[in-house]
Amino acid sequence: MQSNVFYALQEHILNNSPLVACESPFQERLRFFLGVAQICHKLGKSCYLWNLGESAIKKVSISVEGNLVLQDFDARQTIITEQKRTEYFEVFDFWQTQLENGVLIVENIYPWLQAENVVKQTEFLLMSEWIKSSLLNLKLYNDRARKTLILLGDSASLSKDMVGEIPIISHELPELDEIISVLRHSQILPVSLENKYWSEIARAGIGLYASDIIRGLASLNKEFNLELTASAGEQIVKQATKQLLEYKIDLLNKLYNIEFVPPPKVKLGGLELMQEAFQKFKVLLSPVAKQYNLRVPKGVMFVGPPGTGKSHAAKVCAQIMGVPLVLVDWGNFRSEGDRAEVKLQKLLKLADRLNQIVIYFDDLDKGFAGDDDLSRRLAGQLLTWMQERTSDVVVIASVNRMEWLPPELTRAGRFDYIYKVDLPNNGERHAIFKLHAARFDCRFRNGGDPFTEAEWRRLLKATNRCVGAEIQTIVERAAATTFYEMLAGGEIDRNCQPQLELTVEALLSERKQMNPLAIREADRVESMRHKADIQGLPSSPIDDSIYANGNVEIFR
Repeated sequence: MQSNVFYALQEHILNNSPLVACESPFQERLRFFLGVAQICHKLGKSCYLWNLGESAIKKVSISVEGNLVLQDFDARQTIITEQKRTEYFEVFDFWQTQLENGVLIVENIYPWLQAENVVKQTEFLLMSEWIKSSLLNLKLYNDRARKTLILLGDSASLSKDMVGEIPIISHELPELDEIISVLRHSQILPVSLENKYWSEIARAGIGLYASDIIRGLASLNKEFNLELTASAGEQIVKQATKQLLEYKIDLLNKLYNIEFVPPPKVKLGGLELMQEAFQKFKVLLSPVAKQYNLRVPKGVMFVGPPGTGKSHAAKVCAQIMGVPLVLVDWGNFRSEGDRAEVKLQKLLKLADRLNQIVIYFDDLDKGFAGDDDLSRRLAGQLLTWMQERTSDVVVIASVNRMEWLPPELTRAGRFDYIYKVDLPNNGERHAIFKLHAARFDCRFRNGGDPFTEAEWRRLLKATNRCVGAEIQTIVERAAATTFYEMLAGGEIDRNCQPQLELTVEALLSERKQMNPLAIREADRVESMRHKADIQGLPSSPIDDSIYANGNVEIFR
């Protein structure tokens, strides 16, 4: 199955379009050359390649075996005689006057064609204008010629005066059918695999380009039997799927500066109302819901003070829905400078291709604190995508201060649900303590609870206004201190016995060494809580646990 980018390019080449801009990732470079060469071979056209690293134009062809062949073009016709940048770009004059009935691929000149807001030195700007004029001349003089110049790079960013003159084609991430076709032709897996196995392996590769998928499977055992039994086929698909998924997670994290997490397995204490809502969202992913024209919400916002568990809650929500989670630090885009919008665009395209996922933007409000032009452009890009997308992507964003966000970002149709993630009440703190204590003290596992009600009341009263992150720290410190004391006292033998047991006194001792944020910065935290009260839905029901009576609010 041929990629959509090659269908589009073939149409332009057939129509003898003089200029075409193509955006294709670097890892697809060889496959791109091969695809264009195959088109030219089929149409009886010559194919050429030139980039900044070449001192001569290369002729691109296909060998008898179907492989890519690059050869130096006739040196007598090569106009580049010295390694000078100004002479490099005379390739445009050469193409205008010398070659007929062909295709020339020119790589990596997009930096000279980008948007006007990029501040560059005078020499760079003069070179940029010279290149733009050369390209426009090509379009003017070659309008009726049987040749096409393809501009190739990983980001086809054109200035406004060029956008209307040069059509842009994007090399999109492959869909499931294209991935299956790539896998069948890669000769990495036995061709006799059942169709269901091809689909299962291909689904693991969704979100990767074809070259990455082949590279991710390259180390598989190639000595598979051609005659497969059912059990052998299952073993192969299990091995291939596992390897491809591991490769995908590692590569996506590096390429997009994100954290891609398969459906996580975590526990959350509290926030029952929010968890119930995501149970409903899970049902909306079903094909039956689609028949009723029902869709998952476009966006969900978590509002509340720092440390209340918003990031952890996002993982739980992805777990409830049974879909992968993509964690994104919104502030990272601002640090990318001129490439921020390009990186966000690619990330959103990835999310659309992955389809049924939760994408979590952490600390979204901090990206808008400066109220600068970049913030507004990024916000506009995110809003447009959220408004127009058709994929089943649930966007979750965490914010501490909603007043820093543009008003249009929080209206219905963008973020349909806004939940207040507040300081945990007594019942929730009890659940959070048990959840973390079970990591160190086996008495808390499987529903166990070694503390008395009176001991819990002491602990919960002492940790009033502590958030989940602070409770986790208290437990971890208490466990470390208990272990140290056991080790110093010679209590631990070679078999790591006895088991570590947490005490209320150890937990209270660690609490005394901590000054919770909600007390240390009471005014700021209460301001956040008050505004979240006004704008958000409650994420937790009223505390009806046996410890509720001791939940005394202060600083209100």
